[in-house]
Amino acid sequence: MNKALLALIVAPFFALSAANAVASDTTDASAETIQEFTEMCISWAKEDDVSDEAIYNYVLKCVNDELTSEGYNKVTAVKI
Repeated sequence: MNKALLALIVAPFFALSAANAVASDTTDASAETIQEFTEMCISWAKEDDVSDEAIYNYVLKCVNDELTSEGYNKVTAVKI
């Protein structure tokens, strides 16, 4: 009985650690991939009439959204 109770208590911790291991399994995107996403996001910014002052933040957020949706790590800067 005690072993079953212990298993019920410990099991969620193993599940959480396994989920964290899978979640941290991302890799860095190649410079080419980042450049492609940057160009795409710049194009979208122009279509959305984003101001010159706001374009950098728009593109950085857009690139990071695309990277994470493809399973890559985020970047801290983009070259526009």
